[in-house]
Amino acid sequence: MRATARLFDADSHLFVFDATVLSCEPLAGGEYAVILDKTAFFPEGGGQDADRGTLGGVLVRDVQVSADGVICHTLPAPLSPGAVVRGEVDAAVRLERMQCHSGEHLVSGAVYAQYGFHNVGFHLGDEDVTLDFDGVLTREQLNGIEDTVNRYIRACLPVRAFYPAPEELATLQYRAKLALTENVRIVEIGDGDLLCDRCACCAPHVRNTGEVGLIQLLDCIHYKGGIRVHMLAGSRALRDYRQQFGAISEIAVALSVRREDSVGAFRRVQTENEELRHSLASLRRQMQDLRAAALPETDGNLCLFEEGLDMNGLRQLLNRVVHKCSGVCGVFTGSDEAGYAYVIGRRDPSLDLRRFIGTIRETLNARGGGSAEMLQGRAAASRSAIQSFFDSHTFSDS
Repeated sequence: MRATARLFDADSHLFVFDATVLSCEPLAGGEYAVILDKTAFFPEGGGQDADRGTLGGVLVRDVQVSADGVICHTLPAPLSPGAVVRGEVDAAVRLERMQCHSGEHLVSGAVYAQYGFHNVGFHLGDEDVTLDFDGVLTREQLNGIEDTVNRYIRACLPVRAFYPAPEELATLQYRAKLALTENVRIVEIGDGDLLCDRCACCAPHVRNTGEVGLIQLLDCIHYKGGIRVHMLAGSRALRDYRQQFGAISEIAVALSVRREDSVGAFRRVQTENEELRHSLASLRRQMQDLRAAALPETDGNLCLFEEGLDMNGLRQLLNRVVHKCSGVCGVFTGSDEAGYAYVIGRRDPSLDLRRFIGTIRETLNARGGGSAEMLQGRAAASRSAIQSFFDSHTFSDS
């Protein structure tokens, strides 16, 4: 079968077209493989997912291209061979992806021109765009790249896709991840003295850089000896701006400051909260000291229930009161509904608490473990059941 005519090569903004169904073959799972004489649906490739849309009113679930250039559309229902059907590409999705893909070319071209690093990986997903480079860039350098490419966008430079003749290709300087020799499609951004990038690419692109709208270079991480950059472009960048603007505005209102002062105000709140946290911890220690001092010494076990303590607070209180009893001391916090966190200790250094883990787990429906001198975990038993266990159980090595 002859290669499918690729309408998106000639016009990246063609979203509605008519084509003849050449074949329709059933696939596993109740789907059908439909081949047309021509198509405006871009098949998956070059780091970009396939276009979305409909053929003859039927949802197109996937589009793939074979090695010989035949483009196959996967549909959940059959189409009649020989029929002329209307194809409708999801224009919003296509335009958003073109903004991102053309934006990637601008960024990769600028990185190569300024630092000599190659783009060695690219993924264009529904939410995220990542670019992998074989060298490391600082945040300051990425900011400079961001300034450069957004200047190109404001210049509304032309974007041209073409198939150069073999003799022209042999002398053409262009970026490519693989060595290519024939049927090479080149995407060129800019012209004359302002040629921003020239790269081999099979995907649809915007007509001019102004259509990209905006490029944001977000966070970056070290990756395989180079760097991975997360990028937003076009409508995705605008959505991110609106989300961030809204979030900062809400924070500013909550802190009763102007938006531009929200970071400083937030840091002040952080400092105040840290100071309050330390003050609260100091007060809790004082309360625990008073609580321990008020407890009379007792023979046997001691069981305490305290509200609002974390595990560290439980351990601190245990250390203050464990000497008040001759047996085992348990400190619990929580409720019958949510369960209780606990720490259990002993005064007698010869008593190995690990011997009682099984009994505690079974009797108190507990989880946890520990060392010879201290156990900790969570118990699902009620407060009365826990108190009864400590009142009646004898912890001894005998």
